Order: sequence, then structure tokens, then C-alpha cells
Amino acid sequence: MIENKIEQNCALHTNKNLEFLCLDCKLIPCCTLCISRGGEHHRHGIDSLESIQTSSILSMMNSFKDVYPKVIERIENDQQILKDSDEIFNEIQSQYNKNKITLNQEFKKIHNILSILELDIERQLTTDFEINTLINTTITSSINNDIDNYNKNKNNNSITDILNISIKNIQQYNDDDYYKIDSNSIELIKQYQQSLLLLNNNNNIDNLNKLKEYNNQTIKFDNQIINDIRSNLKLIYSFENNNNNNNNNNNNNNNNNNNNNNNNNNNNNKKTEKLNIEIDENNFKFIKKQNKKYYIYSENNEFPKNEERIAFGEGCGSLLKVNWNKNLKNVMLLDGFEESLEPGILPDGIVHLEIFDIKTELAVGSIPSTVTSLTFNDGFNQSIEVGIIPSSVIYLDLHDIKQPLKIGSIPQSVQDLKLCNGFSQPLEPGIITNKIKTLSIHEIKTQLQIGSIPNSVTHMVFYDGFNQLLSAGIIPEGVSWLFFFNIKIPLVVGSIPQSIYYLVFSDGFNQTISPGIITNGVEILCLRDIKQPLEVNSIPKSVTNLLIDSGFQQPLTPGIIPNSIKELALGNIKTQLVEGSIPKKIQKIILDKNFNQSLEICDLDKSVEIRTNYLK
Repeated sequence: MIENKIEQNCALHTNKNLEFLCLDCKLIPCCTLCISRGGEHHRHGIDSLESIQTSSILSMMNSFKDVYPKVIERIENDQQILKDSDEIFNEIQSQYNKNKITLNQEFKKIHNILSILELDIERQLTTDFEINTLINTTITSSINNDIDNYNKNKNNNSITDILNISIKNIQQYNDDDYYKIDSNSIELIKQYQQSLLLLNNNNNIDNLNKLKEYNNQTIKFDNQIINDIRSNLKLIYSFENNNNNNNNNNNNNNNNNNNNNNNNNNNNNKKTEKLNIEIDENNFKFIKKQNKKYYIYSENNEFPKNEERIAFGEGCGSLLKVNWNKNLKNVMLLDGFEESLEPGILPDGIVHLEIFDIKTELAVGSIPSTVTSLTFNDGFNQSIEVGIIPSSVIYLDLHDIKQPLKIGSIPQSVQDLKLCNGFSQPLEPGIITNKIKTLSIHEIKTQLQIGSIPNSVTHMVFYDGFNQLLSAGIIPEGVSWLFFFNIKIPLVVGSIPQSIYYLVFSDGFNQTISPGIITNGVEILCLRDIKQPLEVNSIPKSVTNLLIDSGFQQPLTPGIIPNSIKELALGNIKTQLVEGSIPKKIQKIILDKNFNQSLEICDLDKSVEIRTNYLK
């Protein structure tokens, strides 16, 4: 029996009372709705609480005794989860507020840059307008002054009428008579003087010349550059996931984000050189790379003997049959290659090896220890474990490989590393070893960060298509030689470290070299066919040796080449030298055989040493 005064509402249906125990569900209490059609306990065996047996209620209580500690544990766990959730959310909220502050601060910087640029342009417009205003004021004042001087001597009668009357009166006198000068004559004499003064001054000529000094300018904006800037603004930020458990997802998301940005801004990605199969006069198949023939090997077909370059592809058969070829120096393993690569299969003596998307797993010893130059081409889809690349390799090229590198993947022997078009694997600190001396970077998709490039690197080249912002610290202070080709993101102050001694802006470089971009550590500067004009102070005073060559065609107006230059080398330049292009007291000028201009216009000091040499 149930006491009437006790509330017995169902937890699922609060307007109904608990009346039954479900015999099929561990004696869980139920109401009439629980057992009705659509209820969770419909057609289950039930026992009424009004007539429940002692054994059933005892069984339920014992079951509850077992369940209750789990409920307590569940509540405690939920409370801990709630606490953790609150802490995480509070941290997220705090970070959200910080992010908003950072966002506002960074965009304020951008707004300030744009405001300064706008003020500078407005200042130029104002200066030009003030000059035009001065010209207008000068002309107006001069002409009005002449008109005022002329008008103040006029009376109500016209000058012509007065002159006619005076001449008629004078003609009545004999030539020898004395003429009595009246007031009209005095007026005419004064007016005559004023007229002669007006005609004899040079104001008219000066004013005509001043008309030519007017400068009516129209401001124009380069929409292509504006669109590039708009697109590149998407590269100035990224989102980092701060959850410790999601680091891998974070890396993947960041890489995908960077890849998308790169794809959006580079629709003309350069691909690895396409390899087409050709047939020579002896009916031997070959492919050509960098104008060199690699004959395609197959054990079932005739093959030229003693070839220095061989390519092995899908279905080529065992490589053991080529071990006799002592001339073999260059090998390609093409897409689909699936033959054994156990140690010793590739013969010693190979010095250059290129590996594409092969199906055979590389093992330690697969690559001979004679290989000094190694390339992993687009599509290579294996993990490069420690020891796969032998310690004989000095030159390593990495294209669009599909597995991330590990610390130790690149051996300490590698001194020259090329990251080629499409390379997209993370470059966490330590991936590139501290033995690398020369690093060449093409149009890669992975984002460089501070620490990606070790301090051991002394020579760096950024090739066409590189499209990342080189913020301060990306290029480490150990680099002393730096080359730029047609990179896509403008350099900023700090992009070039103070350690750079030798700097080259090579063919196609299309960024503005504003003052401060080139650091004061640079002593040797080479300018080739760059696409943007230089400014005064673009070249810092630290530069003592300047080489201008290879079709350079930007104006060399006075002041562009600073007086600090001691030695100037001139090659095949397209721009015309003018007086002041070269500092008059420069110490030495070296002229290449392709230089075809006279230096007379530069009016150089007699002390300047001029000699002819071949530029390198």
C-alpha cells in the first residue's frame, strides 16, 4: 500500500503518479503513460505498487542500493566536467577578449599605415595645388597691376577721341610755333609713358612662360595591385587551436588553411617538369629531363649498353641485370615502380637518384651510399624514416611529397636543400638540420615560422612564386648571402636580417625597395632586371660594391646610387645614364663587354679608375 500523503510523481511524466514496477527492466518504477502505447515499457511485464510483493520491493531496493553509488559517481563526474567546462570556457572567453584586443591593435596598425599613406598622398596633392595656386596668383597679380596702372590714368573720354582732338588742334599750329600744353596734352603724355612702360616690360612673356608651369595632375590607382593586396591580406592571420589534445588537428587545419590561401592567390602554380616518353633512332625509349636523356629499362626489351642515365618504371623487371653497368651514374625510379629495393639492388656508383611515386617501400640501405644528389619528386608517398637517406647525400631536393618529415629524416650530411614547388609538409624547428648551408625555397605551400630555418644556413634563395610574408626572424641571423627572384609578397622592414652581407635582387623581382628594406649590414648589392623603380635611400650607405646588370632598366636619377659606393660594376643595362647617375668621385668602375653607353655624360672626376672586365 502507498501512503496517500507522499508525492509519487513520475520523473518522465510529472502529471502522473508512479503505480507500477517493470518486471522486464530491473523493476524500474513506471506510470500509466510509461506502459501505454508509445511508452518505453509498453507490453512489458509489470507489477502494481498497490499490491506489490515484499520480495519484489526488496529486490528493487537492493538494485537501487547497487545503482545509487554509481549515481553519486556520475554526479561527481558531471560536476567535475562542469567545472572543467567552466574553466575552459572562461579561458576561451579570456582569449576571445584578448583576440579582439589583438585584432583591433593589428588593424589599427594597418589603418594607421593607410592613414599615413593617405596623408602623404594628400600632402603631395596639396603641395602641387599650392604651386599651381602660386602660379595663378603671380599671373593674376602681374596682369591686374598692369591693368590698374593703365586704367587709373583714363578719364571719361576714350583715349582715341582725346588723341584725335589733340592732333587736330596741334595741326593748326606752324611747325616753328611753340605749342601751349594744356591739361589734355598732359594727360596724353602721362598715358603715353604708361603705355610704353606696359609694352616694354616682360610681364607678358613671363606670364606666357608661367602658363607652361601649370601642372594639372590626375591621381590614378593600380587596381591590380589593390586586388593583390586585398587577396594577400588573407595571409596575415591564422587561427591556432590551443587545445592540447587537438594539436594534430590544429596542424592539419592550419596546413589546409595555408594551402587554400596559396591556391586562391596562385592559380598558375608551376608543376614539376613533365616527362614524356620518346623514341630514338634505334627504337629505344627514353625520357628527357633538363635536356638529358634517361633510357627506360625493361628486362624484356633490348636496351642500350653502358648508359650513364637509366629510368626504371612500372613492370621494368628485376634491377639485378643492370649491376654490370659500371657507367651508371644517374637513375630515376618512376611512378608505379614496384620491384625489390633490398640493399644492393641499386648498384654502387650511382651518384644522382630521383624517386617518384614508387610502390616499393624504401628501407635502410635501399639507396646506395654512393648517392650524393637525391630528389623526392611529386607524389612520393612514404615516410622518410631515419636512415633511409644515406649519409653520403649532400644535395637534397624535396617536391610535393605526401608524408611529413621527421626530425632525423634529413641526415647531417646534407648541406644543400631545395624545397620545390608544391612542398606542403610542416617545417617544425629541427626538421631542417643545423648542417644545411644553402637553402633554396620555391613556391612552397607550408608556412614558414621562426625556427623553421636553422642558424647554420648561410646562403638562401627565394625563387619565383614564393608567396609568404617574410616577417622579422623568419630568415635567421646566420644567413649572409641572400637572393630574391619574383616573389609575390612585398618585403617589409625586418624581412632582411642584419647579417646579410651579399644581396641580389634578380630577374623579375617586382617589389618596391623602399628605404629601410635593405639593412645596413649589406656591403655587396646586385641589381638585375627588377621591375620597380628605386628610390633615393633605397640603397643604404653600408653598400660599397654595387653590380647593375642583366637588362636593368629602372631610372638612375641623381641620388639613387649613394656616395658610399666605392666600386660600381655595369653590365647590360637598358636605362640611359644621365648626369648625376654615378657619384662623380666614385673610386672604381668596372664595365662589362655588354655595356654600350658612354660615361662622359656623368662628368666623372679624373681620379675615377675605369676598367673593363667580364662580370660574373
